[in-house]
Amino acid sequence: MMLNVCRRRIISRSHSWSSHSVQKAFFGKNTTMTYFRITTAFLLLLSNLAALPATGEEWETCAAIKELGTPSLDRFDYTVSIGVDVDCEYTLKISFKHDETLPIPSNRTAQCDPTIAPPELALDNLPYFGFRWFYEKVPDDVAKVTGIDHISIDWNPCGHPPLDKFGAPHYDLHIYRETPEFRTCMTCTKPPGAPICDPTPGSQTTDSGLVIGVQCSATDQPSNMPADFVVGMDAMVPLMGGHAWNPSHEPLSSLEWDTPVWVMGPYDGGIVDYEPMIPLAFVIGDTNHEHSESLVYEGQTIDDLPSSYSVNYDTTTSMTTVVLVGSSADKKCKANNNAPKKKKCKESKNKKDKSSKNKIGKSSKNKID
Repeated sequence: MMLNVCRRRIISRSHSWSSHSVQKAFFGKNTTMTYFRITTAFLLLLSNLAALPATGEEWETCAAIKELGTPSLDRFDYTVSIGVDVDCEYTLKISFKHDETLPIPSNRTAQCDPTIAPPELALDNLPYFGFRWFYEKVPDDVAKVTGIDHISIDWNPCGHPPLDKFGAPHYDLHIYRETPEFRTCMTCTKPPGAPICDPTPGSQTTDSGLVIGVQCSATDQPSNMPADFVVGMDAMVPLMGGHAWNPSHEPLSSLEWDTPVWVMGPYDGGIVDYEPMIPLAFVIGDTNHEHSESLVYEGQTIDDLPSSYSVNYDTTTSMTTVVLVGSSADKKCKANNNAPKKKKCKESKNKKDKSSKNKIGKSSKNKID
């Protein structure tokens, strides 16, 4: 089986990681670290956190469920609710509060440098540059309407590649359409020193590794994604899937990142998840923040993908609310909505009213007696 990829739209972003601006934005002006060391260190970090097999090996079995993080969102005062209108359009609200006990680096040069050994540990006994993952299944009524299985709120104190764009502390609010158990089996063969799926032709030989491709429309635009989204083949990550976004929506630099960025997660020719990446600057402070976008998909085959999203931060509650609007996946809702309405003739209605009136009269009479 060959990888199903879009030649024009799927590119490697590795060139954007190697610029001098990456080092300048992430580590400051006086760093002597090269790009190679930065990127390699981050990839090795991911390998250690996810307990991946040795370099060049294939996963013969699924990963342990614990590799997905902590199965609870209680620390974020997390709530989720849903409503469906008469036109079978859902409105999903996901609310959370920034957890002030999560680490934030005070000295990025020292604390966010994965090559320093031993690394400086945060209060949770993890390196500052380590990722913190937390997830929880959504209620059954939410899953039925949206096709969503669970939500993972992932905290990145030092950001992640591309560091010149997303190297600031931020949340990745992954909204998964597959179960945690399914994700543990999203495995593949990796290139040397990296936990990404090897994009080299012929490198994937396992069943799970062979499905990392992306479904494309006739115009080589990735299907089920907004126009101009780009999929990096070096961004296919085991246990998570791919990552794609519109490069024109990237911040000028990580130092100027202050609004959410929408990301799609391709896997096995479909979409395994989608997410707003939300910088810390958006979810704290004394000023309300609002951001919204409409989402129109090219070659759409998944009807319940959200048609719009918004992210709002409220200073009075310190809560951040993500609102998704889309078409309900509940077949009963659509069936009932499309069913022809039966019209009652006037005579039948009069007879019913008369009958009801007689019954009421009798009841009143008996009661008086």
